[in-house]
Formats: sequence, structure tokens, C-alpha cells
Amino acid sequence: MKIFGAIVASMLAGLTFAVVPPAAAAPNGDPAYELAGNCYQLTGDRTPSGRYYAKAAALGQFLFYDTRGKVLTADSGSAVLRDAPTAAAVWSTRHAGDRYRISSPSGKVVRTVTLTPATGCRTFPEAQLNVDGAPTAGATGANGQLQGFVDGHAHLMAEQFLGGGLHCGKPFSPLGITVALRDCPDHGSDGWPALSEHILSEPGPHSADGWPTFQGWPQWYSLTHEQNYYRWIERAWRGGLRLINNYYVQNRILCELYPLGDEPCDEMQSVRIQHKRLQQMIGYIDAQAGGPGKGFMKIARSSAEARAIISSGKLAVSLGIEISEPFGCGMIRDVPQCTRADIDRGMDELKTMGVRQMILTHKFDNALGGAHIDSDFTGLAVQTGQVIATGEPWKTEPCRGPLHDHQAPQDGPGRCNARGLTDLGAYAVNAAISRNLIIDVDHLSVKSADRVLTIAEARRYPGITTSHSWTDPGLYKRILRVGGTVGLYANGAEPDEGNETGSSFVDDWRDVRKANGGAALGVAYGADMNGLGKQAPPRPGAKTNPVRYPYRSPDGTLMYRQVSGTRTFDVNTDGTAHYGLIPDWIESLRLAAGADGNAIVSDMYAAAGTKIDMWARTEAY
Repeated sequence: MKIFGAIVASMLAGLTFAVVPPAAAAPNGDPAYELAGNCYQLTGDRTPSGRYYAKAAALGQFLFYDTRGKVLTADSGSAVLRDAPTAAAVWSTRHAGDRYRISSPSGKVVRTVTLTPATGCRTFPEAQLNVDGAPTAGATGANGQLQGFVDGHAHLMAEQFLGGGLHCGKPFSPLGITVALRDCPDHGSDGWPALSEHILSEPGPHSADGWPTFQGWPQWYSLTHEQNYYRWIERAWRGGLRLINNYYVQNRILCELYPLGDEPCDEMQSVRIQHKRLQQMIGYIDAQAGGPGKGFMKIARSSAEARAIISSGKLAVSLGIEISEPFGCGMIRDVPQCTRADIDRGMDELKTMGVRQMILTHKFDNALGGAHIDSDFTGLAVQTGQVIATGEPWKTEPCRGPLHDHQAPQDGPGRCNARGLTDLGAYAVNAAISRNLIIDVDHLSVKSADRVLTIAEARRYPGITTSHSWTDPGLYKRILRVGGTVGLYANGAEPDEGNETGSSFVDDWRDVRKANGGAALGVAYGADMNGLGKQAPPRPGAKTNPVRYPYRSPDGTLMYRQVSGTRTFDVNTDGTAHYGLIPDWIESLRLAAGADGNAIVSDMYAAAGTKIDMWARTEAY
């Protein structure tokens, strides 16, 4: 009987029963934003009549999904029903008196229809949130500071990274989750050949099924599959996330080497493309909520905008760049490929775009400075790119103090990248300061990072951060002293060989507390999700001390296991398989930290106020 009840419940879950009140009259020609997510009886000339669920495809555009799971589609001048959504199933929908005018993308099929609020529709497929409780608006602590978790290092638009062919899936699609979360063509039906997945993630076959089973992905260790689907981000927001710093990311050399991409590899062009797509995704999110500005996420171009967005209970997104040759500043055999004028022109463009944070080097040395070296097998691959990009391998020297880069593949311990911040790099740092941009020292060689901090200290500039543990922890005290912020890679809660940086987040947090004299402080995490960084694996201690669902987030939201399609995700067994499990991962940190559990969550929940305050000081400099 329990199984029968579950089957009936699952069938009923696909139906909507709420009666939607008639929309207020709108001027003729206005987009019918308010139709989103509701059930209607459609009638009209030369159009299949019936009950349809209106799934927003973009602002003012809809997929009309009938009770048999078919989609209203334009075909050869007619409106017909088809099994799967295509571009021809997206209908621009506008008010036409007390009726609606729907138009196909080509404009060749135009119909005037009546849409009457109804019940009994079949809802369009979508990932669930599995939360209970309203988003907290204007969350502030006892001292009036903003509260909320902060991801200081995200890649929401990484579908375009490395030419687009490496990455499987998208954070959204106008055609919905069934199209957004598909595996790559080169992964076949069983994960073969999928060469990049075997090299970057774990070797061996995997199920290529996306929606609805998700048998083979997403996984905490899979680096080629989408983990930032917009509904998963929405769940993280409902669990307390209030600020994401999104890095537009590209690496020209690796992009040109990968044979399956069909997107531009030029790094600044990639930044522009990803910026446009982020705006489109926010428009898509707004469309689901019923109109412009109604969605849960907004871009913040200033600390004041971020403060207002967070105070309203929404998720603010700040913008940054993480590219290997910013402003065209590559280097070939120690000859810079850019000028000061290129740097000024590029920074001005970025600032106009809304970018407020930047990383100066990424993976390879460039005309601005040396990179924080990769080690082990990854180091061998990255050094190959370094040679192609610059004409030379990394040059190392004995480390000059307690600070260390990672160990280069050809070296023993105790050696660091000999390349520090160049004169052009120092010019770029000062140019960023003059434009009130935040400088992220991650991926800089310790020699380069040391000089960046020396400049910031001399100028008393607070706009310095480390976003995801890609610098020596010995720099934390100086970053905090100058007024900057620290973000830690979102490693597992406990020491585990699966952790990306080899350490645990709890231990790393204790190091930051020590650098701050033991005092509480706001600490962000840097998930680097979709940025070729593994996520937190299942916690070994979960076998005896698991996250117990449902649990409550700091703002009181009740969090259940997340369900996407037919798969139920559990952080105890799945680790941080996708972005929606970030709140669950934070709950696992609380458990793993023992007596420090409340303190670590408190520090992380204070991160929104800490980051916004630093941003405001940087703007006021």
C-alpha cells in the first residue's frame, strides 16, 4: 500500500489545482508576463484547444504544455502539438483586449486565443526546491549588519568556457530542464569516449542520462557536467545564500587546444558573451516569477545595489574576471603582448560592464606576473599550456621565506615561481586601485601576491581578497589587516583525499580565525563550481553523525533532501553534487566542527555584511 500511495502521490504531483484569478486588464500589446507558471484553458481559431501549463521561456515568451506532455509548436504555418520542445515551440505572448496574441519565433504563425484560468494542468518538468519557509528579507544581525552566505568564486556561465564543447549542460534553457541538462554528444550513451571526463574526473563509463534520472551526473567529482542549474542556485538562496561573485572565465590556449568547442576562445570576447548570457539567465529567472525584476537574483554593480538587493531578501550577483591574458596581456619569451593603454582601455570596458573584481593571472605566467603553480598531474598538463602560451616552462627558485607556491612537476619541495609582479603588473594594480576595483590575489605566484599586498599596504587600499584558497595561507593576516576579506575553497568538512586542496574547510577556517587573532569574522566560501574544481566529497563522519533531514538553515528555513527528476540527493552520500546542496554542505560543516559548529556557521553567515562593507570602503577610497 505504501508503494501504491507513493505512485499516486507522484502522479498527483504533476497536476496543478490552484485556481488562478483572472489577471488585471493590461494595455493591448503588452507582454503577458503574468501567465508564467499557471494553468489555462486555451481556445482559439486554428489552434488545438485544451488545458495548458504556461512555462516561461523568456520574458513575455512561453511554452504551452498540454495534459499529455505535448508542446504547442509552430510547423509549416500551423499550430500543432509535438512531443518535445524546440525553438518553434516558443510563443511570444501579448495582451489583445481580453484575449492574447501568440506569435511563433518566425512570425509566420500568429494566433489570437482565449486563455481562461483553469485547473488540472500537467506541470512542465522542473527540479524541486524542497524547502519550507519564506525567504528572509533584510536579514540583519544584532549590530545591524547584513547576514547571509557568500560564494566569492563562482562560474555561472562556464558553459562557454574552453569553447563550450567540454562542458555538458547549461544553467538554464528557454526550452526547459529537459534540454538544459543533457550530456555532451561525445559522452555517448554510456560515457564513452568522453576523454575529457575520464582525464579530469574519474576514469570509467558513466550513464549519460540527464533529466530525469541523473544516474551518472551531477557528481561531486565530475568536472564536465553542469552543477549550477538555476533551480539549484535558487535552493541555495532559500538556504541562506545572499551574494555570489560570478567570475567570467576563459583560457585561450586550452580553449584552442580542445577540439570539440564551437565558441570563441578570445578571452575578452568570452567575457562579453558570458556577460550577455548571465543577463539572459536573470531575465529567464524573472520570467518564471512573472515579470522584469521579480526573480530571486539580480546583478549588483555597487555595494549600495548589493546592500539593497540583499536587504530585500534576494540574491545579489557581483561580477569579476578570471582569464589568463586579461586585456590581451599574454607574454611570449618574456615579451609583453600588451601595453599600458591596453590595460586602461580594458579596465574601463570592464568597469562599464559592471565588473568590480579581477584576478591578474590564471594558470599561466603572463605579462602582468607569475602564476601560482599547479602541482602533480594537473601541473604537467598546465605546464604544457604554459609552454605553448609563453614559449617557456615555469622558472623556479628557492622560496625566499615561509610563503610557498605549489610544487612544479619538475621540482622538489621548497621552490617557488621565480616570476613576480612585472612593471606592467604593478601598473595594472595601481590602475585597478584608481578605478576602485577589488583585486583577488588567487592564482598569483607568492612573489607576485606579496608585491600586490605591498602596494596595497603602502596605499592603504582595502580592496584585496582571496576567494578560494589559491594563495598561501600565510598571506591571510596581511589581507585582513589591510581591510580585505578571505574566502576558502569549499572543501569537504573533514580531511579526505578527495578534497580539492588536500585540507578540510573546517581546518582552513580555523587557520583564518587564527590569522584574525582568534576573533570572529565573516568568511566566504569559494565553490569554483563548473570551474574544473572538485566539490566536497561525502563526509566520512556522516556514517555515524549524518546531516539529518529536514534541518533548519540559519534563517529558519526547513531544508529537505533535494529532488531533481527521479533522483533524490543527500549530502551524506552524494557530497556537494550540485549547487543546491551548498546549504546541506554548510550543515555538514557545523556537525564536523564539533564544539566550533555554531561559530563556523556564524562566521560564514556574517560574510555578506563583511564583503559589502569591504566593497563600500573600496568604493570610498
